[in-house]
Amino acid sequence: MPTSSLTPTHGRANTPTHAPVDPYHSSVTIDELNVSPPTSSTATLAESVSDLAIAMEPFADLLSAEPRQITMTRASTTHIESQLSSVTAAIELARQSGKPLSSEALSSLIASNFTPPLISKSGFERSVIHKLDGLYDQGAMSQQIAREILELQKQMNDRLILIQSKTEAILTQQLELAEYPIPRLFIVLPEGPAKYDPGNWFRTKFRLHFICECGKHTEPNNSKISHHLHLAKHEGYLVREPTEFFKKYGPFLLLMLELIKFGTSIAGHVVPTLASLKVVELVDSVQQSVESVTAKIDYSLECIDNQMAKVQASSPGDFIDTEPRAAITQQDLTNYLRDVEGLEGVELRQLGSFLKTSEEENLLGNLYRMTTSDGHIKWVCYDHYRASYREKYTQKLRNIVKLARGEFDEQLGRIEIVLESRFAATEFYNAVSKAKSVLELIVDWSWECTWSDLEQLENALKKSRVSILRLDLQEFRTSLTNRLLSPSAQYEALFRLRELPTMKTIHIVLPKGLITFVSFQPKTSSHLCKLSFELATGSMGGKEFARLAEALKNNSTLTTLDLRGNSIGDNGAQALSETLKTNSTLTTLDLRGNSIGDNGAQALSKTLKTNSTLTILDLQENSIGDSGAQALAEALKTNSTLTTLDLRGNSVRFKGLLELSEALKTNSTLTTLDLRGNLIRDDIALALSGALKTNSTLTTLNLWRSSIGFNEAQALSEALKTNSTLTTLDLRDNSIGSIGAQALSEALKTNSTLTTLDLSYNAIRDNGAQALSEALKTNSTLTTLELTGNSIGDDGAQALSEALKTNSTLTTLHFQRNSIGDNGAQALSEALKTNSTLTTLNLWCNLIGPYGTRMLSEALKTNSTLTTLDLQENSIGDDGAQTLAEALKTNSTLTTLDLRDNSIGSIGVQALSEALKTNSTLTTLDLQENSIGDNGAQALAEALKINSTLSTLHFKRNSIGDNGAQALSEALKTNSTLTTLNLWCNLIGPYGARMLSEALKTNSTLCTLDLQENSIRDNGAQELSEALKANLTLTTLHLSYNAIRDNGAQALAEALKTNSTLTTLELTGNSIGDNGAQALAEALKINSTLITLDLRDHSIGSIGIQALSEALKTNSTLTTLDLRDNSIGSIGAQALSEALKINSTLTTLDLQENSIGDSGAQALSEALKTNSTLTTLDLTGNSIGDDGAQALYEALKTNSTLTALSLRSNSIGSNRALALAEASNTNSTVTIRGVGK
Repeated sequence: MPTSSLTPTHGRANTPTHAPVDPYHSSVTIDELNVSPPTSSTATLAESVSDLAIAMEPFADLLSAEPRQITMTRASTTHIESQLSSVTAAIELARQSGKPLSSEALSSLIASNFTPPLISKSGFERSVIHKLDGLYDQGAMSQQIAREILELQKQMNDRLILIQSKTEAILTQQLELAEYPIPRLFIVLPEGPAKYDPGNWFRTKFRLHFICECGKHTEPNNSKISHHLHLAKHEGYLVREPTEFFKKYGPFLLLMLELIKFGTSIAGHVVPTLASLKVVELVDSVQQSVESVTAKIDYSLECIDNQMAKVQASSPGDFIDTEPRAAITQQDLTNYLRDVEGLEGVELRQLGSFLKTSEEENLLGNLYRMTTSDGHIKWVCYDHYRASYREKYTQKLRNIVKLARGEFDEQLGRIEIVLESRFAATEFYNAVSKAKSVLELIVDWSWECTWSDLEQLENALKKSRVSILRLDLQEFRTSLTNRLLSPSAQYEALFRLRELPTMKTIHIVLPKGLITFVSFQPKTSSHLCKLSFELATGSMGGKEFARLAEALKNNSTLTTLDLRGNSIGDNGAQALSETLKTNSTLTTLDLRGNSIGDNGAQALSKTLKTNSTLTILDLQENSIGDSGAQALAEALKTNSTLTTLDLRGNSVRFKGLLELSEALKTNSTLTTLDLRGNLIRDDIALALSGALKTNSTLTTLNLWRSSIGFNEAQALSEALKTNSTLTTLDLRDNSIGSIGAQALSEALKTNSTLTTLDLSYNAIRDNGAQALSEALKTNSTLTTLELTGNSIGDDGAQALSEALKTNSTLTTLHFQRNSIGDNGAQALSEALKTNSTLTTLNLWCNLIGPYGTRMLSEALKTNSTLTTLDLQENSIGDDGAQTLAEALKTNSTLTTLDLRDNSIGSIGVQALSEALKTNSTLTTLDLQENSIGDNGAQALAEALKINSTLSTLHFKRNSIGDNGAQALSEALKTNSTLTTLNLWCNLIGPYGARMLSEALKTNSTLCTLDLQENSIRDNGAQELSEALKANLTLTTLHLSYNAIRDNGAQALAEALKTNSTLTTLELTGNSIGDNGAQALAEALKINSTLITLDLRDHSIGSIGIQALSEALKTNSTLTTLDLRDNSIGSIGAQALSEALKINSTLTTLDLQENSIGDSGAQALSEALKTNSTLTTLDLTGNSIGDDGAQALYEALKTNSTLTALSLRSNSIGSNRALALAEASNTNSTVTIRGVGK
């Protein structure tokens, strides 16, 4: 009798290499399987099997075999034993009766007995049937049958062991924050129920679903929610090119699908078996049965098996089977999963290229990034996110960021914020340290900071979980005390941030004043933390540039160098080229607007042949011609790191463009090439087309305004038919016409990679639009189509509408400035009723009236994807507004609605107001330049008392008076979401201003209030001033042209002495005079937050200017002062000159039309010799003659910070004009405008 493979040797059973695994239960031991008939069998069955030629002895010892650490319960073992015996007995009875079971009967028998979730129906069951069929034919003994079943059981167990070990490697993998651009765990399921068809499965629509990584790290005490891995509540992302997707991610998906189906317990992660759940939630409030999800998982596994079979078949040896899951051996599976240990950052970033998402959509699947207590990164759902972090502190942080007009992406744990004062910084740091939910911080200091401020940031970061820090110090202005610190001591203060235990990456943007940091070598850190610098030099003198170039040769921290607008010329480019030959860290170099010609480009090209780190080179707006472009093209043939090259606005012609095209045929790294504004003709278009047919890396090609006609468009279209990498093509403002559009349409029918196509201002007309619509019916990748200014009428719109009914990828469609009327709008509305992907529809400046608007409104009642609708400058009127209002009552997706300049009156606005009382999604409503009046404002005010989502409301030019303002003020007292209110150019007087002021005393959300061109006068200004003393959120106040005089200015000045949030105050055209200026000057001596003050056209004379000048000597926050159209004269200019010798923050000073004359210019020239912060000085129309020009000429010889000097409309003679031109050539930073005019 044949000996079983499980026969004991020397009294002990030979055990398989791997123990079976049951993912349902952890840490449970089990004996090997026993196939003896259970003692509970009936007498009939016992008698029937008594003569079986099955030696049960080989299996008798199995129950006493040494226990193995596996995860199956004894109950499960007994169940399997019973089923094996039942099947064996039934088979033997059928054989002895002379009526062996058919395949169908065998299938039914096994299906009714082998039900444990451990056994995969798709593979194990069919394999047993296959084996048993063969044994019948051979008349084999039932013992062999049992042995085969046990062997298959062992193979399935070994399969699960391998999967579990690989899954454990993934779940315990710990990557850095930067390696988690999106969640790392996911599965793929068919969109709907599907029956597996080996020949057509790739036609199935699949959706990717992310997995919440909750576990012990998210489970606080007394948690009321379960903390096990589960599918995120999200509809999933549609997968494009599923065949390629499964090819790339198949092994990883296999592990994740098995994980979700069978469950496990590994490293603090618990995954319940799918069978143990009642329902599965994939989207909020939408539940699917476990059976439905299980069927989808099985379908996905079949597809992976199909892919696995192809992989094996392509390897040496035969591998052909119609049932891959059953036939794949353990070694085959091991080979397939060999390299799977989790996805790294680059693989996760590539994931997005396979998924269909809108341009603005984050690939996060409703998950939030968080850190565990030991600093590891996890992606969890909102419920687990809130359970992990203290909600009240997170809410406070949200409020602070909102008031600062920053951005808080809670899903990524990232905050981007500009801190404009020490007070704001203190409050923000305190919230960050307590909330514990911030992982990435991008912060910009814009006040005169000290190194003690850096220490304050350091202390806050010690208590936080921030691991990525980007600190922008471009506006960093050290006090006199701090300037005494040595550069090494200053550097040490920054280096301490690197030593923080949680910190992994620090990137600091340095101003020109800290350029010496580039020469320091970083000390060794106690832990791994990447430190890098970016240098934003602004204007730079020759000596400073030489020092920088030398420092770069040995620098190991600088990654980004911004030298835009410095006129370094060819000599500077050559010096940088020498530096880059040895530098090994710089990745981004911005040289736009630097007067670099062919020689400079040739020097940079030589460097690119050997440099291995630079990825972005910006050379736009220089003077590079064919020779320089040819040199760059040669470099691209061998360079293997550059990804972006910007050559827009140069003078590249035929030869240069031809060589660049040739380079693209062999270059394998460049992804973005910008050639806009260069001349592309037929031959060049053909050359580019040829390059695109073979190039496999370029993703973005910008040919905006490049004189491209229909011939060139046809050439590019041919390339698109075969190109498989280009995703963005910008052809706006060319002349491709309808013929070019037709050619591109043919290409789109087969192209499978292009996602963005911009054809704005190309005169494609209706014929072109119709051709594009045919392409959209079959194209499955294009997401954004720009058709602005193309003379498209109703026929074109109707054609494109038909395409939208079947297209499932387009998310953004721009139709502005065409000729679409009501019929076109009706067609578009019909499309919106069924389209489920379009999120943005721009119909600005067309011919749509009330009827077309009614049709669009009907569509909005059922459409569930559109978020932005732009209807400005149509003619919708009150009737159109009323129909839109009805739609807003039920629509739950629209967030932005632009209705400016549409002849809407109070009736239309009243309807919209009623809608806003129930609508809970709209955040921006633009009603500028309509005629809503007080009645409309009152109606909207009632809505604002209830509405809790609207944040921006535009009422410019709407004839709103005091009654309307009063109503709005009452709403502001209770509204907690509105941040921007635009009331520019209405009829609001002092009483209305008073009412708004009362609201501002208690309102805590409004940041911007625009009241320019009203009539609030002094009384209104006084009322607003009282409000500013109490208000803590308003940052921008526009009061231009409001008949405010001395008294009003004095009241505002008193408010500025205590207010700590206002950063911008505009008072243009208010005639405050010298007295008002003096009052404001006193306030500036105390105020520490205002950065922009606009005092244009105020009749301010020398007395007022002298007072302001005294304030500038001590003020340390104001950066912009606009004094144009006053009467400061030469005396005032002299006073300002004295202030500029001391002031270290003012960057922009506008003195147009102030009659300063030569004396004033001479005085200002003296200040320019020592001032080191002023970058823009406008002296237009000041009666400056040759003497003033000569003085300015002398100042420019030494000044190294001024970048813009305007001398238009003065009286400078030709000789002095030439001298100034010479100074401009010598001084490498300043641009002089208007000399001699």
